[in-house]
Amino acid sequence: MLGVSHATSGAALGLAVAGFVPTLIGMTPSAGSVLTFAGVAAGAALLPDLDHPSSTATRRFSWASWLASKAIRPLSALVFDLTRGRRDTGKGTHRGLTHTAVGALFLGLAINLASAQWGTPVMLGTLFVCLALAIKGLDGLIPGPPSLVIAAGLTWAVQEYVPGGTDGTAGWLGAAVALGMVVHSLGDAITESGAPLLWPLPIRGRLWYPVGSPRAMRFRAGGKVEMLLIAPLLTIATLVLAVYAIPGALDLALSLRDQAVRLLPQAG
Repeated sequence: MLGVSHATSGAALGLAVAGFVPTLIGMTPSAGSVLTFAGVAAGAALLPDLDHPSSTATRRFSWASWLASKAIRPLSALVFDLTRGRRDTGKGTHRGLTHTAVGALFLGLAINLASAQWGTPVMLGTLFVCLALAIKGLDGLIPGPPSLVIAAGLTWAVQEYVPGGTDGTAGWLGAAVALGMVVHSLGDAITESGAPLLWPLPIRGRLWYPVGSPRAMRFRAGGKVEMLLIAPLLTIATLVLAVYAIPGALDLALSLRDQAVRLLPQAG
């Protein structure tokens, strides 16, 4: 799938989980916690493609993300070779370990442990990195430095001006990363290639079985179905969820609508 589809699918899932799940268990989410969770999930939805040398995730942070990719690709290949089933084929370098639920879970746990140890700096750093990835995924035409500046500005604004800041995501941060990575793999699973999401469960003699939707329902990544249907629907879903999941967003939207209605007669 395209970067925009991955980013919006992560954002939509993040908004839904952070906005509505806490209310089901008697908690009241803050605007900051919902925005942080959704922003992290949106960017994390591009992280699995660190196993591809020319992906947005690999090229986003210059030498740092390049080195991360150089570490992930051989690690994924090693795990693939050690656990491959009798019918598994390929090298395991792309759509390998980072495209599995187990890989997402382990990275999520690592982020949670780091945030428990170092707190706010880890939350702010994770939000900045993920926002930078999401922005680049949403608009590949934005040059590097400006999009990084935008991500830094948004991170600072959430922490300083949005009720609750990033602190409301303490203990949840790793879940946002894991969910973003899983939704990436689910997105890949409905394209032509599939994704080994359920590794290491044996399926048809393969531990790296490329899980996917029925063949007739799959589409080509970047093709007309994604461009004209999937990406627009995900964008609309993200905008609608933002209004209803972020506390105070609906009131703000209604207030802006009322102001616009009042200004229309004056403009005429």
